[in-house]
Amino acid sequence: MKVGFEKSEFREHIRLTLLAVLVGFAGGLASVVFKLMIRFFQNQFWKADSIISAVSSQPWYLTILIPALGGLIISPIIYFGAREAKGHGVPEIMESLIFRGGRIRHQVVAIKALVSSICIGSGGSVGREGPIVQISSSLASSIGQLFRIKERGMRTLVAAGAAAGIGGTFNAPIAGALFAVEVLLGEFGIFSFSPIIIASVISTLTSRLFTGDFSAFTVPKYTLISVWEIGPYVLLGIVSGLVAIFFIKTLYFFEDKIDSLRLHALLKPLLGGLLIGVIGLGLPQIFGVGYGAIDACLQNQVGFWIAFLLVFAKILSTSLTLGSGGSGGIFAPCLFIGAMTGSFIGSIFHNYFPSSISSPGAFSLVGMGAVVAAATHAPITAIIIIFELTNDYKIILPLMFSSIIASFLTAGIHRESIYTMKLKRRGILFKEGREVNILRSLFVKDFIVQDYHVFPNTERVGKIIDQAIGGEAHSFQIVDSDKNYVGCFSLNQLKKSVLQKDLLDSFIIAQDLAVPDIQLDIEDNLEQAMEIFGREDVAEIAVLKNKKFLGVIKRKDIIEVYNHEISKREAASGLVQKLKFTHLTKTIDIGKGYRIMEIEAPVAFLDKSLKELNLRAVYRINVLLIRRKYPAQTITLPSADEIIRKEDILILAGLEENIKKVSSIKK
Repeated sequence: MKVGFEKSEFREHIRLTLLAVLVGFAGGLASVVFKLMIRFFQNQFWKADSIISAVSSQPWYLTILIPALGGLIISPIIYFGAREAKGHGVPEIMESLIFRGGRIRHQVVAIKALVSSICIGSGGSVGREGPIVQISSSLASSIGQLFRIKERGMRTLVAAGAAAGIGGTFNAPIAGALFAVEVLLGEFGIFSFSPIIIASVISTLTSRLFTGDFSAFTVPKYTLISVWEIGPYVLLGIVSGLVAIFFIKTLYFFEDKIDSLRLHALLKPLLGGLLIGVIGLGLPQIFGVGYGAIDACLQNQVGFWIAFLLVFAKILSTSLTLGSGGSGGIFAPCLFIGAMTGSFIGSIFHNYFPSSISSPGAFSLVGMGAVVAAATHAPITAIIIIFELTNDYKIILPLMFSSIIASFLTAGIHRESIYTMKLKRRGILFKEGREVNILRSLFVKDFIVQDYHVFPNTERVGKIIDQAIGGEAHSFQIVDSDKNYVGCFSLNQLKKSVLQKDLLDSFIIAQDLAVPDIQLDIEDNLEQAMEIFGREDVAEIAVLKNKKFLGVIKRKDIIEVYNHEISKREAASGLVQKLKFTHLTKTIDIGKGYRIMEIEAPVAFLDKSLKELNLRAVYRINVLLIRRKYPAQTITLPSADEIIRKEDILILAGLEENIKKVSSIKK
């Protein structure tokens, strides 16, 4: 049996390897096409090959209006086409790996390519690497679904797509492979690593076939002049780490602020474009991917104060682009910010010690790697990608030193990377696996029950004992006259007082028994609840809102809902493997009264998001899939922002009686 299993695994590995060749070719071709799309839209918007030269030769108001026009064009495409195309893309791939086994909707490829190329071409201050990673990963996912690849293989194939995107874009196959395993998978086993390397190499070769063997940047030969340079490079590592933290915090600060504006989502990219245009009037280097400005930096052609200003201008403009709903990557902005940071630091030391400290260009190169390492928490990828850009070992020592210092500092101060921070804000911990994320995605407010025993804080202990002993309850809650929560006590705690009931009754009240701090806020999640259950010997926990007692959440209910969520996700995965729900019966019994049922979306649900409908809280059911007629697609475990459309078929999981309540809603 063991030999058979090994042969089966080997055959699957060969199959994945062959598909990795196809993924690599598709990823390389996609990177070439995507670059051409960016160039096309840039020429349409700016009527020039260089945005900087266009800004200097056209009326000022066009510089402000062109990015706004780009935002106005992309917003309805994202809103109605694929909302996961908004933003920098890599977190969406991570989320698909956690919750959907790497399955990504087919239309993401075209929509992401279109909106990102328009956004970058019109001057959006973002990179092309994040989009091409998402595009290549989506292509890989579509190929995997076509060949019915199992979940483990699908994860590997999607990571191979990401590697192909990076390899083809930067002409850097090693960095592409390392990015996939360091950022996305965290697994270097041969089963997953070899298809990833193959895809990255094939993608790079494909890209070279069409565009030639050229590096993304023109990098002079730099070297370490003396050992005294190590001190400035240490400082550069520290500053780069702090700059990366500032970038992460600024990005999500503006995302929150713009989200909170009372402005329709379709108009927010327009607002972001106008603000970027204003910044670009004074500092046009911030427009687009910024490779021209990075090249100038590496050639020592950027002044001291300009480099300093561009660090903050790029952080602000990228945050506005992505925060307002634009589409593009953060890898190129990190390279840009790192280059300017390095140039600024290098200029200071080179001016004072020109004979023993390298030129600012060398510091720019090291700064690029350091900021990327710090922001992405991927120092190996950052070091290798800079090495592949230079093909020179002489800069590798300061590069390694600064990158490790920057990433270590950032990880110590700010645990989440620029990618995982987006997931954490959705309640997802990428490194913890699906079990923690399932509990984090469920909230206490949806599982409150009123099956509890409560005593006023002034109740005498004798009466408490009379009511509690002999009953079935093991935990008891205590509140004051205004329903403010005081604490709880257990049956075991009470049993110690039974023999002295008459003696204690005269001077002990319920408040004296209260154990404080065993409580949850209504907005807490089930992971926080399980932490308390693991720490305290209680069967239930009080749920509060503004200190007011609302009810309790029980340990047995959490365990039951967790098992149900596991079954639900496995059931959804199984449905996707079979591709079409229409080939199955419309009702599936999954045990203990739970059903998977297919219904047509009620009219009352149309044009509303799943978040607005809140089916989990109202009906205690979950939406496993949505089968959409126009455009034809199957949406697996849809996000809370998914809008229900006319003629959608909903595949629901839950108790049969609850699903029937939904299906009986008048249409």
